Amino acid sequence: MATVERGSCRFKAVKGPDGKSTVQVELFHNTVPLLQGITLEFELLSGSTIEQARTLADAANDRILGVIVSKS
Repeated sequence: MATVERGSCRFKAVKGPDGKSTVQVELFHNTVPLLQGITLEFELLSGSTIEQARTLADAANDRILGVIVSKS
């Protein structure tokens, strides 16, 4: 049987050291042990601006409640 863990999160627009914009997932209170010590980011299409990343992160924050992780 798979282990399922849930946790609340938020999304944040980040500009990396290479200048590329990404959307980073921030977990609250380390509620998902399987993801401890892990940084999860979404790579955006080439040419995406930090403003577009913020718009995407804001939309995700408005609609996504949290993460669900399962390990079989």
